Amino acid sequence: MKECERRLARYQAALEAGADPAVVTQWINEAQADKEAARKKLDTPPAATRKKETPLSADQIREITERLGDIAQRVQTVDAEKKNPLYEALGITISYEHAGRAATVRSRPSRVSL
Repeated sequence: MKECERRLARYQAALEAGADPAVVTQWINEAQADKEAARKKLDTPPAATRKKETPLSADQIREITERLGDIAQRVQTVDAEKKNPLYEALGITISYEHAGRAATVRSRPSRVSL
């Protein structure tokens, strides 16, 4: 939408500078149509693309971690800044509830490969 706004501003400037109104009007109409399409895309909730899977159990997570072996230890020792791309790709979010002293970790992996 921002790109459409920039285009519209450029077209307005071109019109004020004496460009052919018929040509500029066509450009403006195209930019407004693109802007409306972008707005509709933003307003449309994403379609469910994956089936709902049951969360992993603690035993399944432990088994996966044990299979990773040294990799899990290496990830733990890496600087936090270097972990950010991994955490983002894995969609990891952590929320902490102070009163109950409990942390909830969620992962919603992106479709982007590491």
